[in-house]
Amino acid sequence: MPRYFLDFQDGALWLKDEEGQEYESLQAARDAAIAALPDIGREAPPADGKRDFVAIVRDEQGVELCTVRLNLDAECHPERQEITG
Repeated sequence: MPRYFLDFQDGALWLKDEEGQEYESLQAARDAAIAALPDIGREAPPADGKRDFVAIVRDEQGVELCTVRLNLDAECHPERQEITG
């Protein structure tokens, strides 16, 4: 089975996969990257409510085969709050 490496970026933080893991196919490695991103996104959000997460799937030679992105962009609209009283 081929070995793939899943690297993750959370803003300026890069987590490089040094060990890799065997997956049945590139599709399976891509699916693992997709499944991991929401877990990373559960951490405390930044004050501006914006965050970009990236996962890169590499092969054993270091060639980047897939890029998966998850973007968080939260906006509040205080002018739309219901007026009570």
